[in-house]
Amino acid sequence: MNANEFSSTSIAEFLSENTFMPVILCIGTDRVIGDALGPIAGELLVKTFNAPFFVYGTLSSPVTALTLNSALEFIRYKHKNRKIIAIDSSLGKSEDVGKIRLVNGGIRPGLATGKRLPVTGDLSVTATVAPKHERNALSSVRLGFVYRLSDKIARTLYLAAQSCLNAQRGRHEKEYTDRILL
Repeated sequence: MNANEFSSTSIAEFLSENTFMPVILCIGTDRVIGDALGPIAGELLVKTFNAPFFVYGTLSSPVTALTLNSALEFIRYKHKNRKIIAIDSSLGKSEDVGKIRLVNGGIRPGLATGKRLPVTGDLSVTATVAPKHERNALSSVRLGFVYRLSDKIARTLYLAAQSCLNAQRGRHEKEYTDRILL
């Protein structure tokens, strides 16, 4: 999967390929509105949707450029063999502002601002929040815009997880019924 349409169906496909629910790593800082997409999505996943994931990176405990390496070490230690879905804001072309992308593979957090951070994630969700060529692009973004993108990401991940869990429940019930009938 290269850049795909961001939908609960495409995420559910990824989730169904794995035995365990993945870890959600929401990257960014609450100190810069354009970079707060990840922490807002993380906060929504935890507080609003009570999603069935381990979520790292919220408004109260963001995973930033300074804490990314230690967060990744902790996740690898605590959640061995779990896939990571990385969420981060991005800068891009003017016509891509507002688009949410889903990519199979990792992202390079901080790339647009010149930071050298490790490639992160097995599946990546990025939202273009501002044009790359704009001066102070991440600082001039409106909070409501970033919040709506974060809400769409969190809601879509939650719906994908619910779909997966319902499908698993249905398979288990069928297996149980089949055993009883034999």
